[in-house]
Amino acid sequence: MALSIEESQVLQALQQYLTAVSAQKKPNPPDLIPHCLRLEQLEAEHASRISPRLHHFLESKSYRKAHDFLTTQSTSPLANSKDSAHSCSR
Repeated sequence: MALSIEESQVLQALQQYLTAVSAQKKPNPPDLIPHCLRLEQLEAEHASRISPRLHHFLESKSYRKAHDFLTTQSTSPLANSKDSAHSCSR
């Protein structure tokens, strides 16, 4: 299933963030703060238009889980099926 515009924006920001994270051990690593601020901004802007599960991952700063969720959403035909929904207990 295709991602919404909001989800695509979040996915792009997540990919940029994860690329920056993977470069942290290199000389002159990129600053992560702008990436984190961008993700927080997108989460706040799109909270009512993204899936509750994605919102939970972003709110919890679980950016790898958010990325994995979105990449699964865009490739799996069953990703939006009610049968595939799982609750997250804390």
